[in-house]
Amino acid sequence: MKPVLSPLFLSFVLCFLHCFNVWPEKVLTATEITVRSVKIKDKVWPEVHAKALIKADPLTSVAIFAAYDYQKNYIPKLIKSEVSSEKVTKTSNATEVSYSMDMPWPLDDSEYIHGHKLEKVESGYKVRWYMVKSNVAQDVRGHALFETHPQNPNYTLLTYVSLISPNSFFAGIFKKVMVSDLIKSIEAIRDTTEELLEKNPQLIKKYQDKIKVVLEGKPAYLR
Repeated sequence: MKPVLSPLFLSFVLCFLHCFNVWPEKVLTATEITVRSVKIKDKVWPEVHAKALIKADPLTSVAIFAAYDYQKNYIPKLIKSEVSSEKVTKTSNATEVSYSMDMPWPLDDSEYIHGHKLEKVESGYKVRWYMVKSNVAQDVRGHALFETHPQNPNYTLLTYVSLISPNSFFAGIFKKVMVSDLIKSIEAIRDTTEELLEKNPQLIKKYQDKIKVVLEGKPAYLR
């Protein structure tokens, strides 16, 4: 006789999976981006978690992500990206980048400076960012993790987490626009990395070398 799972037991299992966030990981395709929004108390915009695959190794992937002076060439709506400060030692690094981004009406164009910290982790690389100055946000923080895909070493698994606290009254209206723009940015990171790997290996090497130099404790972007 086959055991029968009662509705009460099934409800308990579903509650456990939901409360402890242990749902099985979705298998990504090469072109798919998964997005999950997490509501944060007293925040207008949610914390956004996204995952994507990049057909490149983690060093190549993080190199193009952290190609700060090149980001304006591929990130949608980004007008300016210039390294303004770099503090690097053997034990820490902080690279500040000045940005300008086109924003939807009636919001002003975004002028901001973000700091970035690069680290080598066991499975790849991590870049953390934080707000230094901004005319449109109260706070910004996030990170991007670039890991060798556990099932397919030909791909990098990108895990992207972002939390933006806008200071505009209109920002709540543009919550969906923010998530859409974030997805487009991740698509641009993936597509640009894969395209440059095929068409411009010299540029790839240039930014790979910068990653290596920073992790050696030396400045790389303002030399």
